Amino acid sequence: METDWFVNAKRALAIAEPICSSASSLVVSARQSLESAFAIHSKTLFLSREVHAQIALLYQVNEALHAAAGAFEDEFQGSLVELDRSGDRLDSVLQKLEDTVVDAGFKSTEEGQTKRSLKYHTDDAVVEELKAQLRQAIDYFQDSHGTMTTDISQFDAEISELSSEVSVLPPASSDLSFYKALVNSLESIENHAHAMGALLESLAHHYDQCSQALMTSSTSNLQDDPEREDLINVLREDAAQVDDVVDELRHRYSDMKALGDSIFDFAVSSVNHYSATAELCEELSGHQTSLENHLLAARQFAEAVAEYFSRRNSLLDELDSLVEYFERFLHSYDALVLEVVRRKNTQNRMEKVVRDALDKLKFIYDEEMASRKSFHVKNGDYLPSDLWPGLSDPPIGYEIIAHEISPLPELSATLIEQVKKRLISAPVLPK
Repeated sequence: METDWFVNAKRALAIAEPICSSASSLVVSARQSLESAFAIHSKTLFLSREVHAQIALLYQVNEALHAAAGAFEDEFQGSLVELDRSGDRLDSVLQKLEDTVVDAGFKSTEEGQTKRSLKYHTDDAVVEELKAQLRQAIDYFQDSHGTMTTDISQFDAEISELSSEVSVLPPASSDLSFYKALVNSLESIENHAHAMGALLESLAHHYDQCSQALMTSSTSNLQDDPEREDLINVLREDAAQVDDVVDELRHRYSDMKALGDSIFDFAVSSVNHYSATAELCEELSGHQTSLENHLLAARQFAEAVAEYFSRRNSLLDELDSLVEYFERFLHSYDALVLEVVRRKNTQNRMEKVVRDALDKLKFIYDEEMASRKSFHVKNGDYLPSDLWPGLSDPPIGYEIIAHEISPLPELSATLIEQVKKRLISAPVLPK
């Protein structure tokens, strides 16, 4: 019986020792792995926060660029409305100039009866040059805006790609319960190891007792040795539990391995996560140059916008000045018609004064001639001719000479009435 117990104890001990040795190694490995994993996990959390912070910064910059481009586009569209309004005024006044035919009375004999509008007297080259410069300014903005839009689209694609890479990263949890669960797993492994050590020690003690019992079995009689009898009773009881102890060791080691796997899996995932996060962080560092290029493109676009509005404002001032000049030209033509009428009226008044003066002079002249003739009849025969050579002279004569450089135009009454109506309804132009 002692021999069977000894053999069974030796077999159990041979099974238990490797299991416990593996358990001890598992404890050391799990502890080292968890400590290393926690250290790596902390680094990963730091890098992960940096990655998300940089991604958030990129999104903020991207949104700011979108907002700026949109605001500039809205401002540009507003400027086009203003340009269209001024352009419509220009087209309108040019059409009025085209529709206003110069009255035949203003034409020289060489020009004959050829119909000619007021637009004939404007410089089309000036208008076309101004329109060309406005088109160039608009094209310049649109080209710059197109470049900016392309750059923003590229920026969008870069952020989208980076966000996709971030989204596939395994989560780096900072939840304390997550850490506590892993620490609890390690504590459970250590508790199993301590329990297994105690079980191994009990098996070793049982083995020693079996050896002792086996050595004394040939020299002692149970009836003669009460202590040996107690030992045999203990061994009998312990021997019945040897297989259970081995099974418990196996079960505990199996549990340890399962708990260890969660730690080792975490350690492996921590390394992988750190590598992926570090790689992405490095990639983001490489995007610093790209970000600077996008910001440079934004600054260049802002400068282009400022240049556009500077050129547009200058050209718009020229356009408004040209429109005002043409409007004043139209107004001045109407004023010229009335000026001709005024001069005609003045000339008529002057001619009436001349006619009245000539009539009075003729009356006085005739009266004087009659008086001189009467004097000559009464006294002429008695006065020698050499006494006063001017005795027989006629009265002094006067001439009124009109100095006209060019004749006043003969304007139609219809034109004059049209002009009067236009001037009554026309807005007052600024001085």
